Amino acid sequence: MKTISLIVCGLMLSLSQSFAKDPANTECPIKGKEITAKSKVVDVEVNFCCKKCKATFKKDVLAGLQKFAAAEDGKCPISGKPIDKAQKSTVSVGVCCSGCQKKVKAEPKKHLAKVK
Repeated sequence: MKTISLIVCGLMLSLSQSFAKDPANTECPIKGKEITAKSKVVDVEVNFCCKKCKATFKKDVLAGLQKFAAAEDGKCPISGKPIDKAQKSTVSVGVCCSGCQKKVKAEPKKHLAKVK
């Protein structure tokens, strides 16, 4: 019985991890191509000043990513206050190919302004 429970827990954990990688967007921010199961993903870390701003960001991630793209470095994308490194969120952004993946990794703010 313990073996079955461990197997079920392992499956649930692997499924939850695959859903965590689902991109927040539906189109590549560089080429505008549709994001599919074969698309690449870039994990972007966004820092906030407080839990309230982090919660506001999570309510509308796409709008939050655009605010992040426009925010000054070291400033919260929601309030504009200095960030608290303990208040962060990681967002998966879909891109159509490895070339776009490299570009978004190199300059995330530049390309995230175009996220849809």
